[in-house]
Amino acid sequence: MVTSVILDLMYNMKSQIVIFEGNQEDGIFSSNKKFYPKEFTKEDINKLIKKNRIELGNKYGFSGLKMFQVQQKMEDNDDYPDNKDVFIEKENMMKEDYFTEKIEADILFISNKYKKIALSHRMADCPILIAEDRKKGYTGIVHCGIYHINRGLPKEFIKKMIDKYHSNPKDIYLYIGSHIKKESYIYDCYPKIATNEEIWREAIIKKEDGYHIDLEKAIMNQIEDFSIAEIKVSKIDTARDSKYASHYASVHGEKTKLGQNIVGFYYK
Repeated sequence: MVTSVILDLMYNMKSQIVIFEGNQEDGIFSSNKKFYPKEFTKEDINKLIKKNRIELGNKYGFSGLKMFQVQQKMEDNDDYPDNKDVFIEKENMMKEDYFTEKIEADILFISNKYKKIALSHRMADCPILIAEDRKKGYTGIVHCGIYHINRGLPKEFIKKMIDKYHSNPKDIYLYIGSHIKKESYIYDCYPKIATNEEIWREAIIKKEDGYHIDLEKAIMNQIEDFSIAEIKVSKIDTARDSKYASHYASVHGEKTKLGQNIVGFYYK
């Protein structure tokens, strides 16, 4: 069901890409030991992730071995400069299994000259942004947690396309993937990490049950001035949809929600 909604959405834009979302029905794609039985070794985990990727690829029309992921920092540190991007090229495709290629960055891009090469990112509540420049024929992907949103990554993502790769905003089509919605994302106090008042304008609302966090609104606050061609947002709430893993739901007692989903795209 999810697949058909997303694919219809992209084909209606006459897109060159296929977007996919893998959820709990497709397995786990993280190597974090907390998601596996205690007796699992690192080798066991890697074998299972590889199996899941191959099956995911078969399901959505690409090779699970030709699938890149990015290692993104989750807090301020010196692992790499903020907003670093990597444009996937042939030199990144030397290994048999592209998933094992170590890429440290916030943003991944690939061009339409590479068919059926998937770019992906894991998530368990945070929105994945996929921006396609239909005219220039390249697409980028970025994971936007509350930390990344607060430091302005959604804006820098689009800005990078315009300033570095000379995209016309009118040629950019943006997809905001499934994520936890404001109805579900509730803090008992104002989140300390939300320090940028302009970014969080009208995106954190105090109600009787706590502070509701609207990640979509915080993203829109950053990109509303770009006048990009079109923005599509998944209606799926990861905290409430039974098929999706959700970090928020799992730490609030719903053990069946423990895990990670995966979102990505490839050129047809």
